[in-house]
Amino acid sequence: MLILKGRVIDGRGGEPIERGIVAVDGNRITAVCNEWEYPVPENAEVIEVGDGTILPGFIDTHVHMGVGDDYYRIYQRHAYHGVCECIRDMKQILDAGFTSIREVGGISNYLKAPWEEGLIEGPRICSAGKSIAQSGGHWDFIKDYPIEFTMHPDRNITSEICDGVDNVRRTVRMHFREKCDVIKVMGGPGISCQGNKLFTREFSDEELRAFAAEADNYGSYVCIHAHAPVAINAALHNGIKCIEHGTLIDEEGIELMLKKDAWLVPTLATSYLSWQHIDERAPWVKEKMTKIKAMKGENLKRAHKAGVTIACGCDFGGGTITVHGNNGLEFPLLVEEAGMTPMEAIVAGTRTSSRLLMREDELGTLERGKLADVVVCKGNPLEDIALLGKAQNIKVVIQDGKIKKQIS
Repeated sequence: MLILKGRVIDGRGGEPIERGIVAVDGNRITAVCNEWEYPVPENAEVIEVGDGTILPGFIDTHVHMGVGDDYYRIYQRHAYHGVCECIRDMKQILDAGFTSIREVGGISNYLKAPWEEGLIEGPRICSAGKSIAQSGGHWDFIKDYPIEFTMHPDRNITSEICDGVDNVRRTVRMHFREKCDVIKVMGGPGISCQGNKLFTREFSDEELRAFAAEADNYGSYVCIHAHAPVAINAALHNGIKCIEHGTLIDEEGIELMLKKDAWLVPTLATSYLSWQHIDERAPWVKEKMTKIKAMKGENLKRAHKAGVTIACGCDFGGGTITVHGNNGLEFPLLVEEAGMTPMEAIVAGTRTSSRLLMREDELGTLERGKLADVVVCKGNPLEDIALLGKAQNIKVVIQDGKIKKQIS
């Protein structure tokens, strides 16, 4: 048995327990309460937190594994290279306190079984497998190259080209056959791929409805990359459950999200780090980021104030700029750019994000009976949310009841 003693933030949004207990037996939480309410067994291992805070394991709902920052490299290396980068990055993500991820385009779908067998260390994985793009769309990466480059199975391990309703249905069914958990669709242009358009949409209404229907048949849902209102609103009108980025969401989009109980993952950290290294990015990135920055205004704050459900996702791909292990940067950015309180940002990265993994019954909060994913951070994140942005401030990581990190 393992006992953690100290300040407890349980992920549900209520007041912290200043002198609390989190008890773990096997891989489950058996108690979360005031210290005086729980007699500690003599044989228990006790971790005294002191000047720190006990929280649920964090969940990042928008990552890309084995992708990197330079899309030209996708065509220059073999898939096995990406696997090696993925295994490295998974360790760094766990070290930062993220015990679970939702990958929305990358290679980790095929690493779920090795993780479950204990062959590799890292966060538990919910995966969309390859992102699904239309011909010439976002993640048909370099338009100067023949499309056959994008379709090469040993080079591009992150996206799949799909056109037409019949192809949509077959592609979604094949994703679920490959044991994907959710479906990721590229619903509009993006910043990182070659091509200058940003404010249009991709995939027809009929195709979007087919994506949503097939995922619903499987008991799952579709998340969609969409920056512009035309892409966001088309997705919501056609049954898509989760909007990734949503940078330019308008009043219609906010109303649709509330009406349909949809989720928004704003992915703020990737833009933050890209601006810090803008001269290292592909030449078209700065131009598109400048355009979108000038237009986004207070959109995200309006969405939060209206009550849109917002989850935590950093949109890191690894590489040399969006380096995994810095995933916690999303927490202070949710406070700064979405107008959240520190407690709301913590809930976004724990309880709310567990809904996107469809595992809110087991993950996301510190409650009796749930899986024992627990982290301890230095200090009090309610006073300084930026503490969660640095892996060195994460002192203890417990995943599935096992101590994965413990530093002084």
